[in-house]
Amino acid sequence: MNASDIFLAVECGASNTVSAIFDSRGNVLGMGFSGPSSHHAVKIDVVKANLLKSLKNAFESAGLAERIVESGCFGMAALDTKQDFEIVSKLLSELNIVKRPIIVGDHVSAYYTVTFGSPGIVVISGTGSIAYGVNERGEAARAGGWEWLVSDGGSAYFIAREGLCMAVKSYDNIGEKTVLLKLFMESLDAKDFDDFIQKIYENTEKARIASLAPVVVRAYRMGDKVARDILMRAGEELSLLAVSVARKLGMEDSKVIIGCVGGVFKSGLIVWQYFRRYVKSFLPYANVKKPNPTTIEGAILLCLKENGFKLTENVVRNVKDGVKKFVPR
Repeated sequence: MNASDIFLAVECGASNTVSAIFDSRGNVLGMGFSGPSSHHAVKIDVVKANLLKSLKNAFESAGLAERIVESGCFGMAALDTKQDFEIVSKLLSELNIVKRPIIVGDHVSAYYTVTFGSPGIVVISGTGSIAYGVNERGEAARAGGWEWLVSDGGSAYFIAREGLCMAVKSYDNIGEKTVLLKLFMESLDAKDFDDFIQKIYENTEKARIASLAPVVVRAYRMGDKVARDILMRAGEELSLLAVSVARKLGMEDSKVIIGCVGGVFKSGLIVWQYFRRYVKSFLPYANVKKPNPTTIEGAILLCLKENGFKLTENVVRNVKDGVKKFVPR
């Protein structure tokens, strides 16, 4: 198989990297996985290493020798500024893994995952959060995604930080009693409260704090009211992003498709259920789809579209079925 017969798609996130090798009909030949490759989450040398590892694994999975691919789509987390774009462009040029890279924010590739390019809105909630949509006139808008200090409502970072705050308030007797402190201490292997505080501040990077979000989900499943309230607020925060985009695009009274992706939506139905409830209260005609387990499909479809191939029903089906074969359960 020649280099011109295959294409590359990569989702570069704050938690992991997913690569896919595929042909012009959307047949997924192989996929590879590795650690984080967002330059906002880890250092550039780590980004490079994880990109190369993911790509190597994808070629091995496809049974193909590694080669420079003609065209590939890169869905990059935190691609928000001109400087971000320049950093990523320089990085891909140095790696020399694709001749014609298509570089977009991961919110754009995620949008194709849930709408296949039709008008609609996607909400992403992973380490951070963002909403993005396109209307029938081709106008695009986004809300959120402005990083942890001023944004990221409803994200894993938001959930973990709220959980940590409520755990400390409970300890200080200025908040409701909760099992969160006990679970956080167990997760961090803290001997006592002082050790817990010490370990929290040893590393306050966004991705590391966000990795504690499953503790809140675990507390909720144990019947903890405080944890439930945090997850409800996460759903509400994410719904506001979707509603904001719908209003910007004049889609409030339409049967707009609203899809969602990301680890927070996969952690349990509670966030999606409250997300859907809040969205429907503002956008009664919206079609709120259940969470999509992956986002690499969008990068594949966008790559094919940008290379002049039509996104027919067969192509979309091939992509979806192909990804299912390779994504770990």
